[in-house]
Amino acid sequence: MYPMDFEEFLIAFNQEALLDKIKYCFQKNEPMGILHNKAVDYYRRYLLSGGMPDSVKNLLNCGDDYYNYDLAILDNIIEDYLNDMNNYVSNSSETLRIRKIYNSLSSQLQNTSKKFQYSVIDNGAKAREYAQPLNWLIESNMVQMCKCVKLPEKPLLGFVDNDTFKIYYSDVGVFNRLLNNDIKTIILDDMKIYKGIITENYVANELKANGTELLYWKGTRNSEIDFLISTRNDGIIPIEVKADIHTQSKSLSVYKDLYHPKYMIRISLKDFGFENDIKSVPLYATFCINNKYLDRDEN
Repeated sequence: MYPMDFEEFLIAFNQEALLDKIKYCFQKNEPMGILHNKAVDYYRRYLLSGGMPDSVKNLLNCGDDYYNYDLAILDNIIEDYLNDMNNYVSNSSETLRIRKIYNSLSSQLQNTSKKFQYSVIDNGAKAREYAQPLNWLIESNMVQMCKCVKLPEKPLLGFVDNDTFKIYYSDVGVFNRLLNNDIKTIILDDMKIYKGIITENYVANELKANGTELLYWKGTRNSEIDFLISTRNDGIIPIEVKADIHTQSKSLSVYKDLYHPKYMIRISLKDFGFENDIKSVPLYATFCINNKYLDRDEN
């Protein structure tokens, strides 16, 4: 079973009119105005529950009082994920390695580089011991891999550095629960040091759900572009993710000077707009970055 993306989440809450407005504003680069805060509120509810159907159903049953959401739902989902291994992995040492990788991801993502490192899993851990367990997690859709691109040119997959990648949780609600973030922390946007990577994980989930190969670029001078997409008419488009309305970034400037993209996308809590070659996309509209609304190409 796969998580709902945010578009499906809004449909579950009978918010088709809000959904239509988001799609329109994405295409026209027009602000949502007074509906922006309403959409942000639903985005925060999504961060709380994630997209797994049982979790969304529980949140729906809470009505507008989502402080009554049952966090035990997420605990059960996590346990079901891990117990499911017993049906497919017969080797107990392999099961242990899978659990160690899964439990290490929050630390992996909080590292400055965010690069997945086998040494973080366990003291002395080697790729040859953990590559297969990691592959099991990816194939089972418990996690998602984002590969590093050395040169942002077509085809992007032809310039992948296979030794450098990030691993995200496949459901942002599960991620928040593993961090032990409570309802108030999420709804009041008080996630502190983990706020940035939770936001990035959410965007990765949305892009993946809408058919995007997860790829990022890392350059010199500590510059990094969170995601890259390939389009037929506009070339390679860089995507930067910000957790707040503060959107200053050196990395986009570095990338622009090096590769001169036709335009860039910044995903943040700001409303829609287009300025200085940057298309501003609110976090709740990440699902719009797909084949239907952008002239996408194969990677």
